[in-house]
Amino acid sequence: MVPRNCHLEEYEKVRVPAVDVDQEIIAYCSPDSTFAVTKKLFDDAKRSILIGIYDFSAEYIKQLVLDALARGVKVKLMLDIDSKDEQELFDDLNDAGVDGVPAPSCASHRVHFFSSSHEKVIVIDGEWCIVQSGNYSENSIPLNVKDGGDPAHFRPGNRDTGLAIRSRKLSKFFTGILESDMNLELTGPEALAQAIAAANAFMIERAPTKIPAKLFPSKTFKLTKPLAVQPVLSPDNYMQVIPGKLRAAKKSVLIEQQYIRGKQPDIQKLLTAIADARKQNKKLDIRIILGKVFGKEDLDAEKKNLALLKQQFGLVAGKNIRYIDTTRFVHCHNKMILVDGQDVLVSSQNWSDSAVSKNREAGVWLSHPGICDYFTQIFESDWKTARNAPTAPAEEIVEPESLRAGGYVRVAPADYQEV
Repeated sequence: MVPRNCHLEEYEKVRVPAVDVDQEIIAYCSPDSTFAVTKKLFDDAKRSILIGIYDFSAEYIKQLVLDALARGVKVKLMLDIDSKDEQELFDDLNDAGVDGVPAPSCASHRVHFFSSSHEKVIVIDGEWCIVQSGNYSENSIPLNVKDGGDPAHFRPGNRDTGLAIRSRKLSKFFTGILESDMNLELTGPEALAQAIAAANAFMIERAPTKIPAKLFPSKTFKLTKPLAVQPVLSPDNYMQVIPGKLRAAKKSVLIEQQYIRGKQPDIQKLLTAIADARKQNKKLDIRIILGKVFGKEDLDAEKKNLALLKQQFGLVAGKNIRYIDTTRFVHCHNKMILVDGQDVLVSSQNWSDSAVSKNREAGVWLSHPGICDYFTQIFESDWKTARNAPTAPAEEIVEPESLRAGGYVRVAPADYQEV
């Protein structure tokens, strides 16, 4: 994986206004329904698909793009390319007719405006805007063709969430962001001749042995009045928007996150905002589900992190913090915040300083009780089966041939490495 501590060019932050939307919103999640929603929207595309994404490795999503090209749909792709495998997929799509541009991140050979271009934003026909936490990897968008998954033929994966919002105004805003980032790359100096990074090392782990306790089909919400949607971007406005939203919580703060880096200054500001809300209401329901740890070193670090979260912020393992059930999910790759049963953040930002202040990231904040209830049901189902303490996987030597034998999953670096 490309080092993400490169010197960054000076980036001029943009104004990020709220946008009123008034048509429909589709809420969905992985592993249950992301593929079904994605396939339908891609298959319905008539004119254009614009993709800005961090990781693109699932061959069946590549096929959806090729199918769209065959129908005459114009496809643009901005990809954070950091391995030989991704470069090959990127080149294949370019050769097929995709207008592909490398992201202007530390992985670029031209310019470095962001540590990582970690957003997951797709705009279709200038009408649908998709914002989600999951990449186009086999674990974040597993091949569950039936919306909600078929229990008899279920593909395991990460817990992720997404929103597809039908709005020309919001689509125009995110098109502007993605095309501006593409322009940063295209107007930079000529690319330096560099060796292509080797294929990223992947892990092979035991697959979940159970399906999620409850499966969630996507749900469509027809709007009867304008709804304000606040785009939340890094590095532009995440730290201007989210601390205030957390501090204003009156009843509950429910979070699913890949990890929380409790020592880092910006993340301490987010945690302090939650603590401030709790000072106003001692009974504030604060619950956080985190992803698994991937080894003994990670486990030792997470135990220290838990001690810090308890000492400085009163967040207690089991009561306030649990860990995703890896007998049902590969990982918790989600970045979701739910406040007071009505406010929702679906985004790409992990809780690390890089994610909130140095990466290109994207999400949306909105207030809608129905959408919040959909995601709250997902959270509650995950909370019931989540573990009270982190555990490291058993150390075992697993050969690649194990994938063919079944009972194992391939975990790509984008599913677990910190960004």
